[in-house]
Amino acid sequence: MTNIIHSMTENTAGTGGSSHKGIPDIYTSFPKEVKDALSRFETFYRRSLYSDSSLLNKVLQYIFDKQGKKIRPACVFLSALISAPSEPFNNRTYAGTAAIEMVHTASIVHDDVVDQSNLRRGNKSVNAEWTSRIAVLAGDYLMAKAMSLIAEHQMFDFMNIMAQPIIEMSVGEMIQIEKSIEMDTTEKIYFEIIRKKTAVLIGASMEVGAQSSGAAHLSKMMYEIGENIGMAFQIRDDIFDYEKTNLLGKPTGNDIVERKITLPLIHAMKQADSKKQKEILKCVKQSSADRKHIATVRDFVLENNGLAYATSVAEKYVDKAVSLISGFDDSPAKQSLINLSHYVIKRNE
Repeated sequence: MTNIIHSMTENTAGTGGSSHKGIPDIYTSFPKEVKDALSRFETFYRRSLYSDSSLLNKVLQYIFDKQGKKIRPACVFLSALISAPSEPFNNRTYAGTAAIEMVHTASIVHDDVVDQSNLRRGNKSVNAEWTSRIAVLAGDYLMAKAMSLIAEHQMFDFMNIMAQPIIEMSVGEMIQIEKSIEMDTTEKIYFEIIRKKTAVLIGASMEVGAQSSGAAHLSKMMYEIGENIGMAFQIRDDIFDYEKTNLLGKPTGNDIVERKITLPLIHAMKQADSKKQKEILKCVKQSSADRKHIATVRDFVLENNGLAYATSVAEKYVDKAVSLISGFDDSPAKQSLINLSHYVIKRNE
């Protein structure tokens, strides 16, 4: 098996850790070991994406250049460092992180096709830049490549860790589609959807960190920390959709147009009588044809404290994560993970 860390050393010397594109400012306060690992990871990830198709390589490069906040890789490396401070990172850590990131990237490429979304964080989605056919194939490649990495590095103990989130994300997407038709999402159903679509993969990221560093006895606790962080992360994403200026780069009210009933609207609906509820649901149904209905729904959510309520729920998930993290010995990695937990609900992008 190739020594990943050795093969990347020359390419990452003098990179300055987390100065590469796409990393939030909070990452600059991470321990040097984690910042260096994130830089090495980028080199390994780029190499892992290469294919024999020039078109596919162009698509993958486009995706890489427009990458998000690297929450999942950060979770893997922080988890590994907390779990095994003396020797936290090895080949399995980097390969496992790449597999996680590939699964995540594949899921959002496929989601944009399913949602017929033309924007992804202010940039054209893959399906808008090329075609839905190319986007689906690129997503399929990434998903298969993730499984190939696991097999190549004989990380068979990772197979279930990785397979379960893929199953959950697919089921979560189907439930969300079903509920967008029926328009009857409850809080319980909403939490189940975001757990499946977002939280389980962040939980798996934390689990991979512990497992790869040889601390299997901590993997379940790490998963629980990640799942709580993931729940808070997705609730914050759903809040963005109702804010006047959507800093995520997608059109304000995009969830409304796609008939996704998220926590801010669910709470607001509880405060209204049946007549008002029917009026708002009618606006949601008509928003794709006439976007003026988005403002009506958004104002309704604001007037009924939907954003404040959703924020308070997200904070409770962060509190759960921090409570679990607090059980570990004090260290820069522990504090960084606490800071990251708070960051997911305080971020403005």
